[in-house]
Amino acid sequence: MNNQVRKFPLRLLAIALTALASLSFAQEAAGQIQLVAVQMTLDLDDYWTAEAFEAKIRQRMEAVAAATDSSLPTLVVFPEDVGLMLVVQGMQERLEGIASISEAISTVVSSQAVPLAWTRLIRWKSWVPALFLRHNRRIAEQYFTVFGDVAEEYGVYLVAGSAVLPPYRISDGEVDWQRGPERHVVHNTSYLFGPDGSVLGSQDKVELIALETADALDLTPGTVDGLQVFDTPLGVIGIAICLDAFSEEVTLRLAELGAQILVQPSANPAAWDDWQQEDWLRSAQLMTAGNGRFDYAINPMLNGPLWDVAFFGQSSITARTASDSVLGYADMGGMPGFISVAGSADSEEILVAVVPHPDLLD
Repeated sequence: MNNQVRKFPLRLLAIALTALASLSFAQEAAGQIQLVAVQMTLDLDDYWTAEAFEAKIRQRMEAVAAATDSSLPTLVVFPEDVGLMLVVQGMQERLEGIASISEAISTVVSSQAVPLAWTRLIRWKSWVPALFLRHNRRIAEQYFTVFGDVAEEYGVYLVAGSAVLPPYRISDGEVDWQRGPERHVVHNTSYLFGPDGSVLGSQDKVELIALETADALDLTPGTVDGLQVFDTPLGVIGIAICLDAFSEEVTLRLAELGAQILVQPSANPAAWDDWQQEDWLRSAQLMTAGNGRFDYAINPMLNGPLWDVAFFGQSSITARTASDSVLGYADMGGMPGFISVAGSADSEEILVAVVPHPDLLD
């Protein structure tokens, strides 16, 4: 047997081993997912025009792209209320010098009293829901266009925080906001976008805070029966907007539906003191490392002033299996579960965690 004949099987063996090594690497890479929390500062200058809002969201997504690995399946989550102030678009001059949310609401309502009175009459709503219903198409167009575009451009699954919107029909990944609401109520609603820009579904906030009740925004709460989960290549996602992640009824229902990743977009209208930090341990951290209800939780926080109300909070990503974590909130020290925590409660940050797919965990 000549040397060429002898070498041929060896070459085949080398090729086979290389292929196996490549397959092993690919399988290992395929087992990793990337979780991203976008901590964002609320600035009314980002809402006066459609261009300003789009520029802000794109700036945050550019920061995400700079901090992440584009080859990994990725879930990006924006904070609660990221779309709330789209309602004041075009009102910069009218709202200049306003000192409080109540004064801002009164000013906006009085400037549109006649059309809002008609909406109130035919829809049986109070002033603020009537305001959001009157402008729902404009708000929806910007919210769905901007977040759908960036989800597709960056190829990520994206939970677009939340916005105050009525329920719309979703069909084949499209939100039919042009034809108007299915019901004339307004919720604090979060939408999940796919990497092709389609809308995979929505979730209404169930547990409302005082700012969202008749005292101010007068929103309609969602229901526990309306909770759903979303099966994606990254795992099964359940959305619990802010206070919902503190609710035993809400989180238990999401877990029963099979959620593996808890998404908690949040906006905390209170100083980030010791009490607040300890209280927030009752949400994402408890639901992962505490009681093991979910494998992962992503909790992005909004911060910054909105007239006389200021939002504070440290965003976090937690994991059920991170029992020996040395991370935690600013004044709490290391706590189980934390795999990424924002360094500040009043700044913009991007948190990234590359973790095993939930299906690979024990």
